[in-house]
This record gives sequence, C-alpha cells and structure tokens, in this order.
Amino acid sequence: MEDGEQKAKSRRQGAGGIRPYVPCLLLCVFCSLLFFNGCTSVSKGEIVLAVVDGEPVTGEDLRYSLNIAHRREDLSSAGGLDLLEYVKKLVDERLIVQEARRIGMDTYPEVRKAVDAFVLRESVVRLHDEEIAQKVSVTEEELMDYYKKNYERFTLGIIETASEEEIKEISERLKKGQEFESLAGEYSQHPSEQKGGQITITRGSMPEDFEHTVSSLKKGEISEVVNKRNRYHIVKLIDREEAPEGQFAGIKGSIRKSIRKQRENERSDACLKVLRKRANIKIDQELLSSIELNKPNGGREYLLKDERPLVEVDGDALTVRDFVLLAKPSGMMSHETLIDNWINRKLVDREALGRHYEQRDELKKMINRYEDQLLKETFIRRVILPQIAVNDEMLREYYEKHKDEFLGPEYFRLQQITVGSKEEAEKILEALEQGADFTWIAKQKSIDSLASKGGDTGWVLRRDIPEPLRKTVDLFMTGDISPAMEAGSSSRILKLAGKKGGEVREFSAVREDVFRACFNDQFKTALKEYINRLKEETRIQVNEEKVRKFEEELEKQI
Repeated sequence: MEDGEQKAKSRRQGAGGIRPYVPCLLLCVFCSLLFFNGCTSVSKGEIVLAVVDGEPVTGEDLRYSLNIAHRREDLSSAGGLDLLEYVKKLVDERLIVQEARRIGMDTYPEVRKAVDAFVLRESVVRLHDEEIAQKVSVTEEELMDYYKKNYERFTLGIIETASEEEIKEISERLKKGQEFESLAGEYSQHPSEQKGGQITITRGSMPEDFEHTVSSLKKGEISEVVNKRNRYHIVKLIDREEAPEGQFAGIKGSIRKSIRKQRENERSDACLKVLRKRANIKIDQELLSSIELNKPNGGREYLLKDERPLVEVDGDALTVRDFVLLAKPSGMMSHETLIDNWINRKLVDREALGRHYEQRDELKKMINRYEDQLLKETFIRRVILPQIAVNDEMLREYYEKHKDEFLGPEYFRLQQITVGSKEEAEKILEALEQGADFTWIAKQKSIDSLASKGGDTGWVLRRDIPEPLRKTVDLFMTGDISPAMEAGSSSRILKLAGKKGGEVREFSAVREDVFRACFNDQFKTALKEYINRLKEETRIQVNEEKVRKFEEELEKQI
C-alpha cells in the first residue's frame, strides 16, 4: 500500500488487521453508489450552495449530478425534490476527493493514464466535429436528387444460371424469339424464377454491375450475359418508374444520414492525406516482410520480445512487439492495412492533442469531473474496501437477522372480468356478492382475451404484475375479489384465485445474495464512518436558503 494510503488508514480507520475478502466484481457496484461530480471552479453568476474547506459546491454541480444519476425523472414523478439531501451527498463526495488529493492519489500512474486517455478521446471527438462534421452539409435539393436517382423503380426479368454454356444457349434462344418468362421458369436459379423471373427493385439497392447494365436498356430490351461472381445473368427491363413523391418525407432522414456519412468519409480521407503529407513517416519494409505471425514453433511468442522499431511517425515508434499485439492470430487484416490504420490513428491523435482543446473551459470542466470520479473510485478501492472483511460466520449472522430479504419468488393466480363501464362492473359485483360464479360470469360477460378461460391469468410472478395491481393483490387473501377498477376506457374486477411461493430460502441457496447484501452493508458503514471523521476536520457550510430557492426553480423546469 502507498505511504499516503497507510497514513490515511491508520489515522482514520478504527479496528484493523482483518484479512479482506473483496471480489473484483463488487468494486464497480460500490463505486457506482457515489454520485459522479466534481466541478470546483465557479463561473460568473453561478450559485454556490455549499463550501467544503474553501471549495464550492455549485448549482451547476447539482444539476450535473442529478442528470447523470437519472434522478430528475424519478423525483418529478414522485412529486417533489429534496435537494438538501443531494447537496449533502455532494459535500460527502467533495470530502472524499479532497482526501484522495491529500493522499496524493491524483499523481498515481493509473489515474494519470486514465485522465490522459480521456483527454485524448475527447480531443479526437472535438477534432472530428471541428474539421469533419461542421464542414459537411446537405441541401434539400441534394436530398431530392438523391431520392429521385436511388429510389427510381425498375421491374426486371432475371435469368440466372451457374453455367456459362447454359446461359449462352438461353441467350441464343431469346434472340430467336422464345419468351423470356418461359425460359426463366424452366432454367433460372434466381429466387424470382417462380414469378417468371420478375422482380421490382430500386436503383439504390441494385448491385453496381446490374445498375450499369439496366441503365443502358430500354423497356422490353434484353441484356447480354452478365457475369457476377461466377453466376451468369440475363436481364430484361420490363418497366421503369420514377421515385414516388409520397414516400420522400418518410425516408428523408435516412437519406440525409447516408449522404453525410459518405461526405464525412471523403473529407476524413482528404484530411488524413494532408496529415500524412506533413508527417515524417518511416516504415522498415525489410523488417515488415520478415514478420511471420503464424510461423510454427512459437514464432509469435518470439516476436513479442522484439522491441525493434517497425514504423516511426514524427519520432513515435511502433515496435515489432506492438505490431504483433495489434495483429490478430487469424490474420484477417493485411500487415499493410494494420500499419496504415496505426499511422492514421497516431496522426489524428497528435493533431487532436496539438489543438489543446483541454484548455477550453467546457472540456476543462469535463476533465475535472472525470478526474474526481477516478479519485473517488481509487480512494474506495485503496482505502475503504481493504477495511471490509466477510466470513461465513458473519454471513450466517446477517442471514438470520435479514431472512425476510431472501424470500423465494412469489406467484399469484388471478382471474379478471373486464367490461365496458363502471356501472356494468358494479352490477357484476352485486351478483358475485350474492354467490354468482366468477368463472361463469367471466366467460359470459368479459370482453378481454382471457374471457374464454374464465378470466384465468395462470400463475404470474409477483414482480411481473403492474405496480398498482400489485399493491391491491398484496392485501388479498385467496378468494378475495377487488372493487371495480378503471382499466383505460373499461372497468375490471380481479379475484385472487391462488397464491404460492414467498418462503424463506435456505442459506446455501442464497449465499451469494447474502454475501452481496452483507458486504454492501459493511461498505456503507465504513464509508459513512470515514466521511464522518473527515467532517470533524473540515469546515463545511451549506446555504440551505439558496438550496431551497434552487429547488423551487428546478421544480418549475421539470
């Protein structure tokens, strides 16, 4: 453990010396319990909701936290926001980040490497937007021209065979006047042969060689033999129609995407040519030609030890070892393509970083937030999780105290009667109270799809029952009948016909669930205790009045 971590642990940890049992898979679960936040600079006019040891927690921080935690929708549907609690959670987060920085975790290699990768990724995104996306446009006229050309319809006759001799013979018979449809039905191996070889197709969906052939034909004309991947075709142009105007609006969006994608690819290729022209690129062709990735007797393993430079781009080298790691053993991609791709990525990365997007305010904030997230995760992994230990005795004790949390699946068997009005439903309820049979009435009166089964839904998992109905049937004893309930424009009556499951499962069957719950409980306790100790050493101010005003403004916007 790092010296700073050891000091933090000995300074703030209670009991120690327990061997931890912390599966890696749980790390992501517990890191996700903290909100992702961390902007510490204050823009002009920004609301400061709290101050933690001199660092502000702002309205912008709170908005960001709510958005990324997907809380807005949940809270708006619940009918209110308790932002003071969220501000307190952001204060807790800020304490953790400050402690991580005091320990020096912001200098850890894994943190710096992750931040650098984030800066590179975001810089490349901005370079693409700046040089490609923003410089490509598509006009309404171009959209219509594309549509008219690519959605022109052709009705074709096709004869397809696998034999060149056979197709030549068919061609001669056509020239002598035999009917295309009869020959297609007799000889064609194309899926259209059952329709006399006839298909309708748009220009845009035609293979390129077919388009060239069809475009030169007039109505009724028959083509010469077309060879496509050793399949032989004769094509007849039966009819040709302009693209129907009524369909343009429905596919306009997809046409725009298609044209943009093509133009962005073209512009990207042009930009890469400029970058390659400016760069100093060296490829050791002799060394490249000597590399045999699939050589028997451990050829690949030997190459993984080779640190000789294979390619250099302005001083950055791709070694033989690096190249082997890029190349998959299957060798689906040629060596030249692999190297070209690496050079292109390196040139784009260098250009993106050279633009220094990270100095712009918007990306600065993103980097700060991302680094804070990494620091929280690193702090939890290095300081909090090692405090947690779980053994079988603890698991059994937790299981005994929380048995109700480990119930087996619960099933309900329901019957329902659906009718067109509440008045009719009330009459049916009166009949049921007087002893009428639920199943018989469901078959006679119900208008839903279960009527023929007497309204029987079969056994249904409790969790699959919609929430409003679940709350109702949870209160039922077997045989109970609900009052009339609205179901859209109809009314519904429910009966609980049966109930099973829901028993406490044996410890051996739920051990993994118990472990997760117990571990999670310990994690929350350890984190809370640590944060409370930090609070004792830190000056914290929360402006509750500003939080309430911010809450009122936010509720108006939801």
